[in-house]
Amino acid sequence: MFKKTLIPIGLIVFSTPVWADDIQYDLQVDGITCPFCVATSEKALRKTDGVKFVSADLDSGIISVCAEEQVEFTDEQLTELFLDKGFTYRSMSKLNQCTISE
Repeated sequence: MFKKTLIPIGLIVFSTPVWADDIQYDLQVDGITCPFCVATSEKALRKTDGVKFVSADLDSGIISVCAEEQVEFTDEQLTELFLDKGFTYRSMSKLNQCTISE
């Protein structure tokens, strides 16, 4: 009887996916001056595979992106993304964990 209960429990434990740690990018962007600007930028960033949350601070011009660990933004990619939206990408910093959530 004991062996019969251990097998299903073992299958559940070992079949559970391992979740990767999330990372956070803080992006300095010029030209974000209104809630519509924020919404446009957030929508564009959310289209990137692996992006979980996006939050923007209108006063500082910083957009924070929480993403899966394998997401790697480049300066060239972000320059093009924001230029297409009418904004100027300035810089990026990367944190090993997310401090934002939805």
